[in-house]
Amino acid sequence: MTDTRIKLMVSFLLIIAITSMKHWYFPIAVSAFCIIFAHKFGILGDYSKKLVFPFVLALFILTVQGFTYGTNIINIGIIPVYEEGLEYGFLIFSRVFASASVLILLMLTTSENELLDSMRYFGIPITIIEISSFMSRYIRTFWGEGKKLKLAQESRCGFSRNAGFTKQMQNIASISGALITRAFARSEEVYRAMLSRGWKPDLKYSIDCHPLNKRDVVLGIVLSSGIIAILGFDRLVT
Repeated sequence: MTDTRIKLMVSFLLIIAITSMKHWYFPIAVSAFCIIFAHKFGILGDYSKKLVFPFVLALFILTVQGFTYGTNIINIGIIPVYEEGLEYGFLIFSRVFASASVLILLMLTTSENELLDSMRYFGIPITIIEISSFMSRYIRTFWGEGKKLKLAQESRCGFSRNAGFTKQMQNIASISGALITRAFARSEEVYRAMLSRGWKPDLKYSIDCHPLNKRDVVLGIVLSSGIIAILGFDRLVT
């Protein structure tokens, strides 16, 4: 099992390298490897679901670039599409998709506590770590409370097929308002519970991590060198 600190460091370097690449086929190759690893770890279903939004976002960027950027027009008979826009847009698409693939794979194969501990080991400011911890906790809280409110609304025929569009929008608005109100109330409860357990905004954490073994150190050096080599090769390819 690879140490979380090595996985975090390699993932960070890989994402930086992906966003700096000038050719689309290297990020696409990284995405393919991520899919293979997700299948190997048995998390391909969750991995695919979490990858939907980054894929749609990257596809939107590709579409906008194709329609707005460039000088050489490709005549498809309906809307002018620019050749340069498609090339640059696909490069951005590959970067976004590959970066999201690496990040999602890291999140699905590593627990939240291990990631936060590794961030603390690398000297990330404690404020950022606490904000990240709160955000992940409140995302789950929002999701759970939202499902409860939606089920309650459905049990009262709030989303009946016979209801018109205006009525359904009103139901969604009422759920959203109730969810925000519950979120504020829950945040106050969590804050008071943390204070009662001795938490303070300026609380100092002791960094007591076991040293990296030789295998993880060698693996980290090899992977980091490989990433730098791929980035250099990307610069050399015309």
